[in-house]
Amino acid sequence: MVVAVKAVPRASRTGAVGVQDGAVRIQVAAAPHKGQSNAALCAYLAQAAGVRASAVRLRRGSSGARKLIEIDGDPAELEPRLAALARDHA
Repeated sequence: MVVAVKAVPRASRTGAVGVQDGAVRIQVAAAPHKGQSNAALCAYLAQAAGVRASAVRLRRGSSGARKLIEIDGDPAELEPRLAALARDHA
């Protein structure tokens, strides 16, 4: 499954804050330095999706705010969890 994300680094805490232009907007506490914010973003999405960290990886957008994140797992289980993430913070 692929998830579109709008990442906002240097936030006070990591968490989803809504949907922006069809992408889940996630504030990331880590700074965008040497991939720290990308790693924190992937870890957050792994926890939210209920999968191990190695099942989440950056597919596109390593240096930009708009990213595509690929999550391994059963789409029937992942979709409701990720939809709830976006819906609960919209």
